Amino acid sequence: MKNNFGEGGQMKMKIAGILIAGGRSRRMGADKALLKYGGIPAIARVAAALGEVADPVTVACGEKEREDFRFLKLSQAADLFPGCGPLAGIHAGMSAAPSDWYFAAPCDLPFVSAAFMRYILDAWERSGGRAAVVPVSRSGKVQPLLGLYHKDTLAKLEIALSEGKLKVMDWLAGLDVLYVPEEGFTGHLEGAPSPLLNVNTPEEYRAAAEWRV
Repeated sequence: MKNNFGEGGQMKMKIAGILIAGGRSRRMGADKALLKYGGIPAIARVAAALGEVADPVTVACGEKEREDFRFLKLSQAADLFPGCGPLAGIHAGMSAAPSDWYFAAPCDLPFVSAAFMRYILDAWERSGGRAAVVPVSRSGKVQPLLGLYHKDTLAKLEIALSEGKLKVMDWLAGLDVLYVPEEGFTGHLEGAPSPLLNVNTPEEYRAAAEWRV
């Protein structure tokens, strides 16, 4: 199968990574980014996967840079539109690292893998080129914070933020988006958690932390 990597794993596309970690974790009661799975903080797991498909990777850290994230040894980008949610994180990441393409990933998908990210990239290549590519879970839920975005989407993103239109799905509605079904991913290990498993509450974390992947 064709992919976006040449000999030696070199990317054919210029892709920068955006690690979204600016959430307040209200329902969790603790910083989701630093919760550990198999002894590894969630943000480090996602950073490692993202680093296999994108360079550089920037941490979209919210309203200010975070000392707790320094161990990643990645650049941090504070929101240019503070208090505006995940759209502001994507915007901060795009603004911080000029690139043709951006791969965004949220820190609360602890089981997302580089293989799943390559699946999204391969879908883009087969599509003949779209402005954005985002996955859809087996239950039919769109996961827009994990996806590939062309630099041209930044203009509409800035307009949405400037007008206070902060719903990610509303922004997507104005883009040429390819929606990729999770069930088409053949790299999923039988019995393993979904790469799109989102962890938001203490109960969800206790269940997810039992997985050893």
